[in-house]
Amino acid sequence: MATAKKAVEKITRAQAANQVVAEIKAKTTLSELAEKADALVVESGGESKPKVAVTVVKRVLETAEALGTVKLTRPTDIVVEKAK
Repeated sequence: MATAKKAVEKITRAQAANQVVAEIKAKTTLSELAEKADALVVESGGESKPKVAVTVVKRVLETAEALGTVKLTRPTDIVVEKAK
């Protein structure tokens, strides 16, 4: 009897970045979000590229900030929290 493997749907870095930003519940940092987004891409069969993940997540965060959905604080690492 053949074992059926569950097909893993590949996601793009932009999709992963959008997903981790949408799931923000508490204060976090750009680094933490980029790490999560990179892990999602790797889980879906992609290659780990941490520097690219940081760039893509940062763009998504800047867009979310412009829309008023998150608040960014920029001392050294960007701190992210949901806007009130």
